Amino acid sequence: MNDRIFLNNGARKYKGNLHAHSTRSDGQYEPEVVIQAYKDNGYDFMCLSDHEIYWKSKAFDDERFIMLDGYEMACEMSWRTTGQQYHIHGLLDETLGSTSEFAHDEEHPKPDYAGLETIQALIDEMKAKGNLVIMNHPTWSRNKPEELLQLQGYTAIEIYNHQSELDEAVGYGVRHWDYLLANGRKVFGIAADDAHGGPFDAAIQEFFGGWISVEADRLQQQPIIDAIKAGRYYSSNGPEIRGLRLENGMLKVECSPVKFIKFITHPFNGRTLYDRDASPIESGSFRIEGHERYVRVECVDFEGNVAWSNPVFPDECK
Repeated sequence: MNDRIFLNNGARKYKGNLHAHSTRSDGQYEPEVVIQAYKDNGYDFMCLSDHEIYWKSKAFDDERFIMLDGYEMACEMSWRTTGQQYHIHGLLDETLGSTSEFAHDEEHPKPDYAGLETIQALIDEMKAKGNLVIMNHPTWSRNKPEELLQLQGYTAIEIYNHQSELDEAVGYGVRHWDYLLANGRKVFGIAADDAHGGPFDAAIQEFFGGWISVEADRLQQQPIIDAIKAGRYYSSNGPEIRGLRLENGMLKVECSPVKFIKFITHPFNGRTLYDRDASPIESGSFRIEGHERYVRVECVDFEGNVAWSNPVFPDECK
C-alpha cells in the first residue's frame, strides 16, 4: 500500500453548508437573512439550494465567505401514498464545460415520473447544464438502495440531513451509503442542514446542525467543488476530523476528543477504538490488508454526534 494523505492535519479547511432554503422556495426567511446567519456563525461558504430555482450570484461574497451556485431539484413518484420521491442537488462545476448553464433565478420544471429512467435523465440533464450532482436525504425520500445503485452520474449522497432527523427521525442516510459502497460504487458522503425556518437562537434548531469541512487551496467556487469531487473533506454534526492518512499500511485518523473511533469496512469486520475508562481519545489506526472494498471512519463524541470521513478505497492506494 502506498502512503497517502487524505486530510492534512494543519491544512486550511473551510466549513460549509450545501443545503438550506429561503423564501425563494419554501423557506421562512429572505435570502439575505439566511446568508447573514451562516456568516455570523462562522461558516466559510453555503449553497442556497431552493427548490427548482437556481442560485448563481456573487452579490454576497467577500474575502471570507462565498455562496456556491446551485439548487435542489425534485421529482415526485408516489409521494401522497408512500412518500417516495427523489431530491437531487446540483452545484455548478465549471470543469464540465457546459454551454447551457442555468442563469440566476432560472427555474427548472419538475419532470413527470415515468420510472427510474426519469431520474437518470434528470441527473444527466443537470450534469449537461454544468452541475455536480448529489442525492439528497435518501431515507426521508424513501429511496431504495438498489435503485440508487442503478442510477449513474452522481458524486455524493447525503448521509446526514439535520432537518429530517430533527423533525421526522429520518435524517441518516448511512445505510444507503454503505450499501452503495459495498456494491462497488465509489461515492462520497455529505452532511447538511436542509434548514427551512424556525428561530436562529434556539437551543435546538434547524440551522447549523450538519456541515462539511473542505480542504481546498482557496475559498472560491471551483476549488471547493474540485475538493468535493476528490473527497477532500469530512462531514459532521459535531466532532472534527483533523487528519487522515495511510502510512505503512495503517489508516491513521486524528480528531477532536471523542468517545469512539470506528473503522467501518466491507466485506470484513471493522474495529471500534475506545478507552475502557471512557476517557476521550483523539487518534486511532487500522491496518488495511488491501482486500477491503472500502474503509471509512466515524468519530463519535460523548453526546452521540458524529464526524464521517469519506471512504478510502484500497484498490486506489496500491
